[in-house]
Amino acid sequence: MGSCSTRIEQGIAFVTFDQGGMNTLSRGAIEDLEQVVTELTAHHAREPLLGVVLQGNRYGLGAGANIGELLQGSTADLTAMIDRGHEVLYAIEESPVPWVAAVDGVCLGGIYELALACRGIVATSRSSVGFPEIRLNIFPGLGGTQRLPRRCGLVNAEDPIKGDAALSVILQGKTLSVGKAAPLRMIDAIVPEGETLESFAARFVRDDLPTLARPTPDLSMAADVAPLLLPSIQKATQGRENPRAPYVALEVITQGAAMSLKDGIKLERDRFLEVADSAEGKAGMRFFFTQQRVNKLPRALAEVSARPIRSVGVDGFDGYMGSAIAFLARRAGYEVVGHVPVPELVAGAPGRMRQKYDILIKRGRITAEDADREVASVQVVTEVAGLAGCDLVIEARKEDPEAKASFYRELAGVLQSDAIVSSNSSSMGPGFLGAYFAEGGGDPARLVNLHFFSPAEHPLRALVEVVRTEATKPETLAALHGFVRKIGKVPVVLADGSPGFLVNAALAEYFREAETLYREGTPLETIDAVMRGVVYPMGPFEVADSAGIDVAAGMFDTIAATEKPTELPLVCLLRDRGRFGVKSDGGFYDYAGGKKGAPYADLATLAGSRGTSVATPEQIVERCNRAVWTKARALLDAGIVASKEEADLAFVYAIGFAMHLGGPFFYAEQQGWS
Repeated sequence: MGSCSTRIEQGIAFVTFDQGGMNTLSRGAIEDLEQVVTELTAHHAREPLLGVVLQGNRYGLGAGANIGELLQGSTADLTAMIDRGHEVLYAIEESPVPWVAAVDGVCLGGIYELALACRGIVATSRSSVGFPEIRLNIFPGLGGTQRLPRRCGLVNAEDPIKGDAALSVILQGKTLSVGKAAPLRMIDAIVPEGETLESFAARFVRDDLPTLARPTPDLSMAADVAPLLLPSIQKATQGRENPRAPYVALEVITQGAAMSLKDGIKLERDRFLEVADSAEGKAGMRFFFTQQRVNKLPRALAEVSARPIRSVGVDGFDGYMGSAIAFLARRAGYEVVGHVPVPELVAGAPGRMRQKYDILIKRGRITAEDADREVASVQVVTEVAGLAGCDLVIEARKEDPEAKASFYRELAGVLQSDAIVSSNSSSMGPGFLGAYFAEGGGDPARLVNLHFFSPAEHPLRALVEVVRTEATKPETLAALHGFVRKIGKVPVVLADGSPGFLVNAALAEYFREAETLYREGTPLETIDAVMRGVVYPMGPFEVADSAGIDVAAGMFDTIAATEKPTELPLVCLLRDRGRFGVKSDGGFYDYAGGKKGAPYADLATLAGSRGTSVATPEQIVERCNRAVWTKARALLDAGIVASKEEADLAFVYAIGFAMHLGGPFFYAEQQGWS
């Protein structure tokens, strides 16, 4: 019967849902379940059953609806799929034979909605449940917004999980371990260690299901709760009206709570179709697909033996980026050696890494004592020879070719012959830097860029550009792909050949267009405010100040080596005045204690004669976004990036391009650019 197989033992029907890989609630799966329900109902009429146990495969019950079908289907297809899904879930919920969902692994999204339609849910200790949909610019659309509140309440301030209940799980896109889900009544029982899921589920059907009763949550406060949560949603969306999913989901949950279950589900169905069929809904689902793809090793790399990485050396450990990379590597369990080129800076280097732990300590994810131990475990060296035993060395020094050249020449003479070498350079690729490594006797094919984005320790700056040359060996690339994944980042593999690679190359064009708007007469603050309000977390000049004017200027220096600018960028002029951004208390803006003040008083003088033409907000967004897209399109055509989807994902994860807009290529398609 397609993805479902059934056997009956001692009055219990065991239904195994197995699509071979990770189960999803596809059209085919819905049809298979519909047939199973029909057949078991008929069997029960002839020969009564005690219950039905629905179980999955080695991955769990499943990971949600089939996003591909949601993304690619027409409005009519999507509507038909949702409606048929509801019919099947109602049939399970109202069946004369009680169903129990038995989970051993993941049970997320649409699959968890299937579980919620069952009379009971049991799970092993390794399992997790939840609704991640809001992260895809959609929300649960098969009854989850209505069944979950009726199971565990809207809010629950007295539970041990600090108030989590239906609203926080859905609106924050949470996935919870069973240990955290059980107190919220998101599941009914945890399988004891040593007992199989199937035997426990059978016993649960016989002994517990007949008397199973859950407290009825008080949903009467729903209308009062909604206004209280709006500020949290507005903060998450940075005050924007989009993405609409959390706003609509809040309405659906709180309004549906005052209705009958079926009326609430009808409300959910109509609003879900509205959001899922919108451009931002499609953008979110497309983003999800791309992320899944880049996080998997390409077939060619999966077939090779990756070079093992156990110890990671970080050159520039005393710096802002170096300390962040060391933090990520140590947190992931790697041995870390921190190289500090200037001995006088050794004493302060561990403290910079220790600062990265503050947010984890505040959130209870690690104790201060354990954080101190992790930092203390990093071996700090001042000689390049101290990196000799590392499996991977990442250089993270300033964007100065000569400073990097001297390091690579010396490193080549001490490093083990099969170790991997990498640079965090924001503009100089492995072909350029590999020449210096070769001068010291090293094999340039071992050098691959790992370009992190600042602040590297922040979860939202998830991208790492993995820049390869034609000589890069598959086992090296596979090893780095695994390393990036293990430290919690998302790898996008790029070909060498573009100063600034993908994101920074396009970012340079963004900066140029923003500077042009400023020179024409649009105020600095206006450009930043418009772009911050529509597309990015920060405006272009705020980004330059935050990342470092010297870093941005270094990028333009590298680009200038092959493409002479018609006008010296303002970031280069500011750097030459010693204004490096936030870290020096002055860049495009003045700063005091890290707090942004007024624009630099002499900026207009640096810019030369300015015009009086002030662009409209629409013109600012159009010109800046078009500049990014135009460069990204050229790099796609040149084979630097493999696809439009990967390019869009890179801009979202590197510099915070609003995910509901989909990235430069998706945005351009919506605007009809060609």
